[in-house]
Amino acid sequence: MSVLMNVGIVIYFLIFMVSMFYSLNFHFRKESRDERGKGILDTSYAFSYPIIILGWLIITLTDIYVFPFSLEGYKIAMMFLLTGTNIIHSIILLSLRKLA
Repeated sequence: MSVLMNVGIVIYFLIFMVSMFYSLNFHFRKESRDERGKGILDTSYAFSYPIIILGWLIITLTDIYVFPFSLEGYKIAMMFLLTGTNIIHSIILLSLRKLA
């Protein structure tokens, strides 16, 4: 079980790093500075930002009403919320860039 968990963590970290690289690469290209690129970024942020708000609300409500998180559990939940949102942001950037 421990080996499988470590493999999952490494794979998740690699997916996060690829998404981070793609997102930063898109931001620093000329494409993000024109009208089409700004529209793609705006749409991607419009999808990503509510995920952070809803995720934070769900984590807080779970902490209050279902079971209290330890500090370590809370940090892990926030880490998955923020990194997962960045992965979703990069997927939306990639798909909108292909469609537009």
